[in-house]
Amino acid sequence: MTDQTPSGNKHLLQPKVHLSRAIGYSKLEMWIHAKDELLMLPDELPWGKEKRTMMVEVLQNQQSWQEMREIAHGLRMEFPEDADWWIADAYATRRDQSIDQAREILLEGLVHHYENAMIRFNLACYACQLGSMGECLDLLKEAVRRDDRYKLIAIEDEDLRGVRQALRELGWGDVIV
Repeated sequence: MTDQTPSGNKHLLQPKVHLSRAIGYSKLEMWIHAKDELLMLPDELPWGKEKRTMMVEVLQNQQSWQEMREIAHGLRMEFPEDADWWIADAYATRRDQSIDQAREILLEGLVHHYENAMIRFNLACYACQLGSMGECLDLLKEAVRRDDRYKLIAIEDEDLRGVRQALRELGWGDVIV
């Protein structure tokens, strides 16, 4: 018996087989094959969210920013309680549109996820890139207050090279791993 996907593609395999293959191809960084397998999954639950979640990862690795942005935005609208979708939408928007637009997404996300360190960290990166060094340092301190691991990440992040010396003066470069 053959199943038919919503796009009209006929296939002989069960959705869990396509998902398993997509996971395997992703682990091997064979993004085109992973995407092909994901496209064979139905859009309906329980497969639809898993399909879109993995598709965001594949598209990020392919640097297909517009397509990633569209899917991440849809996930953010459907699941606003998940901070990861705010971050993924902003990440792709920064690359497809602008830092300013990505910043707006995360500022709105911060209202919903006030304690999220990663949103604050990403906002700090955007502030640094936009030349707002004071705002950047304030956001970094708030991120670190919520998750100490961001000290080391901040020292190494290229977006934050404009404040790297200030971070070293705060002793952040002395983090022992």
